[in-house]
Order: sequence, then structure tokens, then C-alpha cells
Amino acid sequence: MSLPQVVSVLQEKQSFIITGHVSPEGDAIGSGMALALALRDMGKKAEVINKDPIPQQLLFLPHEGLFSQQKAMIQPADALIVVDSGSFERTGYTGSDAIPLLINIDHHITNPSYGHINWVLPTAMATGEMIYDLLKAMGTRMTPSIATCIYTALITETGSFRYVNTTSRALQIAGEMIEQGADPFRIATALFEANSSGRLKLLAEVLAKMELSADERIAWIEVTQAQLRKTGTTLEDTEDFVTYPRSVEKVEVAVFFREVGPEQYKISFRSQGKVDVALLAKRWGGGGHIYAAGCTRFGPWEKVRDTILASVQEAVYQAVS
Repeated sequence: MSLPQVVSVLQEKQSFIITGHVSPEGDAIGSGMALALALRDMGKKAEVINKDPIPQQLLFLPHEGLFSQQKAMIQPADALIVVDSGSFERTGYTGSDAIPLLINIDHHITNPSYGHINWVLPTAMATGEMIYDLLKAMGTRMTPSIATCIYTALITETGSFRYVNTTSRALQIAGEMIEQGADPFRIATALFEANSSGRLKLLAEVLAKMELSADERIAWIEVTQAQLRKTGTTLEDTEDFVTYPRSVEKVEVAVFFREVGPEQYKISFRSQGKVDVALLAKRWGGGGHIYAAGCTRFGPWEKVRDTILASVQEAVYQAVS
């Protein structure tokens, strides 16, 4: 399936529900809201729903009357559009078989094309880039609100334009979004410089306990529910913690373990480029990109940690030997 097919359906249909993955970040929220705003500007009915709420640092986006949190999937109108979710299960919803028209727009290389219409482009730096191309193809207006959403998608997915997926086109589109009304200072401040004292105390505690493999090619950190209670924080406050072990000299892969419940752990992987962590995550039922991926594992902490680190060690050895 291709971009022209998505354009045709969006122009033909009149009402849409848009959703993304659980624990949404800037690319998922920004992409979904940009598309919803554009569809409304075209005279369509469009709403963004998610299993989880909008993260605190993204509440500056124009979400009022546009976004709602739904614990169960409501019956979509003419179509359900899923953005930035590598699988339908990642939305947190069930019952995809009952959806009359499911449109899948995503850039994850592990995406299995689960929609009736699939536009999956792993070469895109972000789903926000795909939404930009989609809006251009439909000839919709680029309002300041839409530009803000797309810029947010790009800056979060590229790590403030520091990650390896940062391309000249990323900067070109970002520049155009600024010209169309996105405020880079306001966006960066909201995303990266609005730390609570609890978050910084948690980060200090986590980094103090960071560990390295003997060859210093693997670094890992963990966050427990006890630490969250102690610092008055939530898992949302840990969103970019994995970038710190990734930044350690000589490290090829960083691993971040987050305790989300009794014997339940969300695991994030970040690679410097030699190790394909998407394949690593897929092995454990997850997915993502070559340089950033994740999965969820269940079991006793020591067993989960040791099993994951052993697989990472094997992947690093194969990649660098």
C-alpha cells in the first residue's frame, strides 16, 4: 500500500478516529494531533483517542476538544487510523477484527502491516515526517497548530536532532514548521527544561546505580516502583533516562529496565549503530527501530535482568567481533 491510497481514503471518508501506541511520546501524539487537525480543517470529523493520557510535557500541544483517553476502543466512524504503532497490540486495544477500515501509518521496521491499508515506511525518520508528506499530498493548510505538532514529532523522535536518524530533510521540514508558526524555544522548554525536583532526584538515584559490563560495551539502569514512591514520581518522568547510559564512552548498547508492576518490566534498548536492537527486542516479543527498541518481560527481577543482558551481550559480541 502507498501514500496515494491513504490520500484517496482520507479524501473519500468523512469521520475518523486516530490512535497510537501506549505510553505515547512526541512522535505518536504529535503525528496523531497534526493529522486530526488537518482532517478537521478539511471539514471532516476527527478525534484522537489513546489508552493512556498525554504525558505532562506534551500538554502544551493543542489537545483540548481533540484528544480523549479511552480505556476501551469505541466503535470507529468511517475508519480507525493507527499512527506510530509497530503492532496493533501496542495500542493497548483489542478487537481489531471488528474494525471496518483500519489504516496503519508507521515507520517501525518491525511493523507486520496489520491494517486493511498499510503505509509503512521504515526509511522515514519519524511518523511525523510521514504525516507531513500526507498533508502535503492532500493539499491541506499548514496552520501554526499543525506545524507545532509536526515539529514536536520530529524533535522528540530525533533526540533534539542529535540521533543518527537526523537527516537533512529532518532539518528542512523543521525549518519549514518554524516558518509556519512552530515556536522552537517554547517547544524545547516544555519538552526538555520543565523538570520537577522529584524527577531530578530520581535521575540522580538511578544514575548512581548504573552498571557496566566488564568490557564497558553495555550499560544498564533500572527504576523500581519503590524509587517512584520515594521521589513522588511516575514512569512518565523516566521517558528519556535511557539516553544517559547510552552516552557513556565505549558503550554500544544501553538497556533501561522499568518495573511497571509485580514481576513485570518494560525494557528499552538504545544502540550506537553497530547492534540492531529492533531484532533484539523482536526476539522478546517487542519491536522498534535499529537504534531504538523495546519489549515487556514478566518474571522475577534477577531472571529478567540476566536473560536480557545475556542476549544483549551475545548481540554485541556478534556485531563487534
